[in-house]
Amino acid sequence: MQPITRAIGFGYLLICLLALLATAFIGPLGYAPLPLPIGPAQDPVVVTIWYGTEKKLWLEDAAQRFAATNPRVGNRPVQIVLRGIGSRDIALRSARQEFGVDGPPTVISPASSIWVEVAKSDWAALNPGSQPFIVDKALPLALTPLVVVAWKERAEVLWPSGPANFWQNLHDALANDEGWVGVARANGFTPGSPEYQRATLWGFVKFGHTSPLTSNSGAQALILMAYGYHGKVKGLTNVDALDSGFQQWLREIEMAVLEFGDSTGTFMTNMVQFGPSKYDMVLVYENLALENIESAQRRWGDIRIYYPPATMFSDHPYAILNAPWVTPEQRQAAEQFRDFLLSPPIQQIALDQYGFRPANPDVSIRTSEPSNPFNRYSVYGAMFDTPPLVETPSSDVVTTLLDLWRRQINR
Repeated sequence: MQPITRAIGFGYLLICLLALLATAFIGPLGYAPLPLPIGPAQDPVVVTIWYGTEKKLWLEDAAQRFAATNPRVGNRPVQIVLRGIGSRDIALRSARQEFGVDGPPTVISPASSIWVEVAKSDWAALNPGSQPFIVDKALPLALTPLVVVAWKERAEVLWPSGPANFWQNLHDALANDEGWVGVARANGFTPGSPEYQRATLWGFVKFGHTSPLTSNSGAQALILMAYGYHGKVKGLTNVDALDSGFQQWLREIEMAVLEFGDSTGTFMTNMVQFGPSKYDMVLVYENLALENIESAQRRWGDIRIYYPPATMFSDHPYAILNAPWVTPEQRQAAEQFRDFLLSPPIQQIALDQYGFRPANPDVSIRTSEPSNPFNRYSVYGAMFDTPPLVETPSSDVVTTLLDLWRRQINR
């Protein structure tokens, strides 16, 4: 019996040795008692994404779904780490390697491509002669334009024929010392009309947008105001930004804004919570408007989405960094997650559940599904087709506008 016993013993040891070698090269096999998770082969490939918080819920949802697919690079699992940061901070801190507790990013995904260009410019200035900061081109993940959310009866006094002269009408209303009464009179409503009578109860025009220094939507608002004043949709220059007439016009708008918050979502939340006592209208992302408009309607009355005659998309670019701290394995894992985010099922979720326009052209926004928010909220002004888009200015022009706003408004 001893030879048989020895053979069984040697066989068992051989199986254990093979399992050990296999585990070291291709990961753990089977279940206990042989789960042998040893060696560097099991260390995860960590992809740290600094992202604009406007897409927080969608990204967190998608990251959970991605993890459920057991993604791997070779024999190593992929781990997605999400860090929600303001878009301007993403650009400046990543280029300046000011990582703090957030850790060095593998990917930056601010709300708009504006900030990718700012990051690239900063990196090139700080690292002359180095390789480009971004691997290839930053692909957009989801689209959402800037819109105004306003109480319907007030918007109809401000724009009785529709918001064709959007920015000038808004400027004149905010600069009017008589508030809504002056706006009603200027737009042809007589003292005996219902619109005029209601306007006597509304006080000054209350408009809100975020700070351009801390929020992407605030920076986009500043760009749209500059384009609106100069009556064009492309070719914005530093000369346009520094025009004395524009500076005075901008001051007259911004001095009437009660506060500049850091979060676009805060304005929409305040519209819902406090109604017209807080704001008559706010400039927000379309996806936030779609997400909140029904609850505001139920609480305070008729509210509508209005599209400026020209607007900007937040395209939520996904920029994989070509930085010294990013390994080839991390880039490969980042590409896997990017492709997952752009896959039709995840893009459909971005549309149906979170109100984003798909960046993948294979996913149509024009569906008859009741889950499509553009069908569900068309009664509140949601539109399939957006107005024309303005050209994204160069990073130099954006910097000039931000410096102007800091000097003239945010003293």
